[in-house]
Amino acid sequence: MKYFIAVYQKLKNIYMSQSSMENDLPMICPSLRIYENEELELLKPQSLLNDEQKKALSIIKKQNMAYELNSVPISSNFWDLNPNNSLFDIYRDILEKNNLKNIEEHLDKVLETKSTILFDAKNNDTKEFKAYKKYRTNHETAVNNITSHLELFDGLDTDEEKNNWNDQLIHLNNIKELTFSEWKVKGYKDIIEKELTKINKATEADLYVAMAQNAKNTFEAAEKTDVINNASIHDINFIPYDFMENESGWNSMRIEKSELEGLHSEAKNATENLPSEILSIDYDESMIEAVELEYSFVHLKRSWFNKNFMLSSLFEWNEPKKISDGQTISNDFKLPAFPKTMMLMKNLKIILNPAINSEAISNPNQLVYFGPLVMKQQVFVNKNNNQKFLKAITNVKTIKSDQLNYMAKKTATIETAKLAPMNNITAKPAAEPAPEAIKAAASTAFSNKINLGGMMGGIKIPVTHGASPVQPAPKPVTPSPTPIKGLWGTWGPKYPTTPIPTTPPPPPPTGANVQFKVLDKMNNEPIYKCALSIKGTNNNRIFEIESNEIGIINQFIPIGDYSIELRIDDYAVLQQNFSVTNANPLTLEYKLQREEVKFKSFFLIGMICERMPKIPMNQ
Repeated sequence: MKYFIAVYQKLKNIYMSQSSMENDLPMICPSLRIYENEELELLKPQSLLNDEQKKALSIIKKQNMAYELNSVPISSNFWDLNPNNSLFDIYRDILEKNNLKNIEEHLDKVLETKSTILFDAKNNDTKEFKAYKKYRTNHETAVNNITSHLELFDGLDTDEEKNNWNDQLIHLNNIKELTFSEWKVKGYKDIIEKELTKINKATEADLYVAMAQNAKNTFEAAEKTDVINNASIHDINFIPYDFMENESGWNSMRIEKSELEGLHSEAKNATENLPSEILSIDYDESMIEAVELEYSFVHLKRSWFNKNFMLSSLFEWNEPKKISDGQTISNDFKLPAFPKTMMLMKNLKIILNPAINSEAISNPNQLVYFGPLVMKQQVFVNKNNNQKFLKAITNVKTIKSDQLNYMAKKTATIETAKLAPMNNITAKPAAEPAPEAIKAAASTAFSNKINLGGMMGGIKIPVTHGASPVQPAPKPVTPSPTPIKGLWGTWGPKYPTTPIPTTPPPPPPTGANVQFKVLDKMNNEPIYKCALSIKGTNNNRIFEIESNEIGIINQFIPIGDYSIELRIDDYAVLQQNFSVTNANPLTLEYKLQREEVKFKSFFLIGMICERMPKIPMNQ
């Protein structure tokens, strides 16, 4: 978890140094929030969507996505999904409950009453207004004459010319003062301008009513029309708008171990916008050498949202729950802040120590985590520099599957039992929060991750090299006794280690070494980096792996029935079933059909929110 915090701190520093505003509030996202390309595509304005994406089922999905990204923060320490605290509902409620009707009535009275100071019964200028215009014009002419005279100074050469110029300037200033006095006395300056201020105040009210009424009309029209038009209120304009289609707005970054350590110390010392629970977790992540990723700051623009009418001096709010105090971010206020910029990352790679044991990572009984991100059960090797690394699971179906939730709970249960004797610490089972989770507390979200990952068992095997990705042998792994070791070293808070009684591990499940071949249906060419998602249909097994450069991947699969989904850009998804009935080696071949499909996924590591000022301003 320490290095995950470091990555967030790095992105936060970059944003704050480049484009931050006074009220910007960076917040870490404590739970796993992953969005696929097709999900974010739905949120784009309808004019940019094709007919297929306008189907009723897509509209429902779009609404759910919009509620997620419009979640208003209720803590200054973190941002997380909270559908019951949506900007959409809060803003609509503010529009309905402010004193808009009273302002409209006041405005109508002002506009109906003709100014008798400015206009007579025949709608002509009064003598006072005529005098005001005359003497104001005289004063403006005097000011313009001085401006023109000042421009002549650079062309003067002799002292005599400069002295004459100065005498003329004094004369012009005297004329200006005289015209101002005449404007004030003979031109009824104070009386006329007081009346103009009153009219301008009415104009301000007119603009205020227009802002508030336009937004209100948008909501009312959406509710009275069909579901397609109703979807327009969930539109989000992304900036950069094309970050899903190309590399616009994306930057590459590599953070070495030494910098990761420094960034974590910086986050821990600052204790700003980070829950104390996560900062207190201190893992030994010695197996991580570096982290590579691409990041982007994507701004969220909503056509229906306008905070300016709430900043007007005409805005009134008499409800018991205040809108904001300009400082506190909590559920005690209606709209203390709102989300405006996503901190996204993709193509995450965890660079590992060369001594990492690839067999341990491929163990089907355990999960590998980097913060809340779940990593694939496969070690990859960069053929250019021989560096070993892990990739994150990007298949949302896998993340939300029952198998992964089962494995997360199972891992947490095992580690909780091991850590229980240590100062009587307890931990809750760690399951990824479902999309409809409400008001996720940071302490719970992070404590659930403390004991996830005690899976490597401290196994020491000589360094192995091979093609990318590494093909794990079908050899079962037996966890070793304490101290508890994880992929990154010793997991859990640093407490004095004491002997912990352990029970013998269960016998390894019987199964077979399965070779998966992935080919292009047109030319039988191997497909490199095809993602294989394998889930048990009569057990809780799960595997997330990729094919190598010759389109092959070997994996030890326990006996059972499975579904497999193969996904890669430019090919249609292929879903099939297979069974492992005995220990005999099995070869399965799959041929993919070419199709224009993109399977990009983005991790939301944090959200930039904008803190609202004190509202109403006149409180």
